[in-house]
Amino acid sequence: MFIGARLRRGAKRSRRAAGLDVRLMILLLGAAVVLSACYAKSSSRQSDSDGRGGGSASDPCVAPAGASQQDVDPKDSAETPWKRPSGEPLTVYFENRGLSDRYWDLVRKAAEIWSRSPCVRAVAVAECPPGVNCVGVREKKRAAFSPSTDGEFSGKDSGKYRRGGTVTIYTKLMNKATDNGALATIVHEIGHALGLVHRKNKHDVMNANTDDNTDPNPDDVDFANLAAIYGARR
Repeated sequence: MFIGARLRRGAKRSRRAAGLDVRLMILLLGAAVVLSACYAKSSSRQSDSDGRGGGSASDPCVAPAGASQQDVDPKDSAETPWKRPSGEPLTVYFENRGLSDRYWDLVRKAAEIWSRSPCVRAVAVAECPPGVNCVGVREKKRAAFSPSTDGEFSGKDSGKYRRGGTVTIYTKLMNKATDNGALATIVHEIGHALGLVHRKNKHDVMNANTDDNTDPNPDDVDFANLAAIYGARR
């Protein structure tokens, strides 16, 4: 009886020990899940803090670690980036503020051109929806500060991020331009609105000077520069 009782007590202790092991494993797994979630949340906050996406495997907007804009004209001033949602393209709406038919049509074409980038969506709209990234596009006869200016962008920035802005088309010069030259000017100004600065390449649409012979289509460096601004790091 004594031996049998000891065996039974031993069996109970063994079952109790097994039960403790299971509970310990469950607690350790739960702690691992919580730590993993905290790390993911922290990583997401870090990626949002610099205006770039979260770097998910499905994010098409990526850039090498340490990437920066290339072929930058050192004479140009910096542009402020927008805050890009994690894992999504940056979307900026370009609102028609009294444009004539010619320039409104060119703004829509320019928006389509920049939307070829996997990092941004430029959307031409009659009126911006509430609470979105919105840039107004207007036309004036001439620039008061410079008779040779056919377009400009003025950003509305707050801290480290862009909050809005205005593209102005100066029609005294633009009316004399071919549609190709006028489109190049509008693509150029929308490029600034998206955060790009001037390029040294004299033939590129983001060069400080554009004319009727400028190709309005951005080149690979322009799109890579957008990725350098907004892309998740790899």
